[in-house]
Amino acid sequence: MTPHRSDSGGRQLPSQRGEPESAGVFVANVSETQFDVVVIGGGAAGIAAAIGAARAGASVCLVEKYGFLGGAATNSSVLALCGFFDQNKNQVVAGVGQHVLDQLRTRDIYQTQTVPETGNTIVLLDLETTKSVYDDLITAAGVRLLLHSQLISATVTDGRITAVDVVHRGGTETIIGRAFVDCSGDGALIDAAGAGAIVSAPAERQASTLVMRVGAVSEDADLSMAGMDRAVDAYRPRSEMALVRSTGTAVRMPLSREVMLLIADHHGDVLDVNDLTAAEVQSRRLSWQYLAAFQQSLAGWENSFLASTGPQLGIRETRRLRGRHAVSADDVADGRKSPADAIARGGWPMENHVAVGITEYGGIAGKGWYHVPYGAICSDTTENLWAGGRLVSSDNRAYASLRVMGTSFATGHACGVAAAVYAVARAHDYGRIRTLLNEQGALI
Repeated sequence: MTPHRSDSGGRQLPSQRGEPESAGVFVANVSETQFDVVVIGGGAAGIAAAIGAARAGASVCLVEKYGFLGGAATNSSVLALCGFFDQNKNQVVAGVGQHVLDQLRTRDIYQTQTVPETGNTIVLLDLETTKSVYDDLITAAGVRLLLHSQLISATVTDGRITAVDVVHRGGTETIIGRAFVDCSGDGALIDAAGAGAIVSAPAERQASTLVMRVGAVSEDADLSMAGMDRAVDAYRPRSEMALVRSTGTAVRMPLSREVMLLIADHHGDVLDVNDLTAAEVQSRRLSWQYLAAFQQSLAGWENSFLASTGPQLGIRETRRLRGRHAVSADDVADGRKSPADAIARGGWPMENHVAVGITEYGGIAGKGWYHVPYGAICSDTTENLWAGGRLVSSDNRAYASLRVMGTSFATGHACGVAAAVYAVARAHDYGRIRTLLNEQGALI
């Protein structure tokens, strides 16, 4: 059995790609199990990988374990895209990511904010709008989307992945592919395939944070870190739990006007299910303590209420790819450019959450950007495996820059195009990859 072929023009036939009907409803061929490119994970990187591959002419299957796309933005309520702009406010990510920004503009919800304490510029999101935008983009690209589907195993033959098994409510399904992209965040495919991985000791990984969304915070309320610090300090003697972290990021959401708050931290081994379970429970308890502290001491928070947490802990680090090249902290700090093999730009400074309440920052020279090389998204052990988003090959400090969602759109996009090229040529053709990325509007 072989994956679906392209027509003579290099594009997939509509019958092969499950093109959307004119009414905009995506109709997939449910018996379709063979693809040029299989992408695991439907967050920022996975969305970009799937769309980039489809626009390069590949038949694509995107596998997502939740019932919606968006990754950390939607499953952890991290409703801010970091990394689209460097600290000079120059845009450094476009391509598929640009289509997301364009959709937000079309819906009259595009909004950026520069955080005073860091100088970083973020794109604010609305939860349901984000889900809808991602649905529309994947549908328009003709990708076969499998929601509620979790990777459970991979078949590897002669150093190449040939198939993956996923489980969903209907049972287990085997999906055959020519090229595979891991955008799962946790390196699920890297692990299942036995590919080379970087797994830091738990104490060396970045802390996780349960995101809170708080309603009925007045428009003129104190959202400052200084105010939070005073409020937490005053509440500590009455707190039922130790409030180690006293400040966090508080951002007003564009439609709901809720305040997104990142302050309930956990530092441990989230690859250990017992530790992860305890972290979820403890972090939810912490959120109530922080809410009480702010209600009692922060101006404008008196009538506030906890609208939502999570639903999942915001996990910053588990495992990542061991690539043919690793981005280093020096590459980031020096704003190093490598035009001979570049596939993306990174413009977010190193933001390393080394422990609860402790964040170490490292800037980029000239407040600019650096190149991510092709070798950082290619597995050094598995010929037809790429990894994007927070799986890009790097050292620990460089990872603190690469992991954010804006940059993930760029690295995921490159992975998808590279996988599509490989599916046709059975080779790593950097020249062709770069040409296609440029044609698709990526910034390199």
